[in-house]
Amino acid sequence: MSLTRDEALQRVIELVADIFERDAAELHAQTHLMADLLCESIDLLEISIRLGAAFHITVDDEAAFLRSLRLLMEGGAPELARAYPHLSEQRREELLRQRDQRGGLSPLTLGDLVDYAVWMSRD
Repeated sequence: MSLTRDEALQRVIELVADIFERDAAELHAQTHLMADLLCESIDLLEISIRLGAAFHITVDDEAAFLRSLRLLMEGGAPELARAYPHLSEQRREELLRQRDQRGGLSPLTLGDLVDYAVWMSRD
């Protein structure tokens, strides 16, 4: 299934808007799940299930939700590239630059979920 990033973004926005009972027009690729939506672990479970169904993919929560990001940052860009190949080099560099700016909150964005879904859906 070949999917553009814009199409994938719209799907992710719709499913996240439904889960958090938000207006989809308020959400965008840079929306942070933890800081902006106050996402909790039960919400991540729901997102994982719906993401898998919407894109017909198996969701690896470790990769999709950047679960080991803080630990992997110690290995720098090469370690992030290995663990998160779905993220662009630019995004991985951004994560490294912002490593201490999130106050302990995950930097996971809707755009990161989109990149994961597109990566997993590629032909």
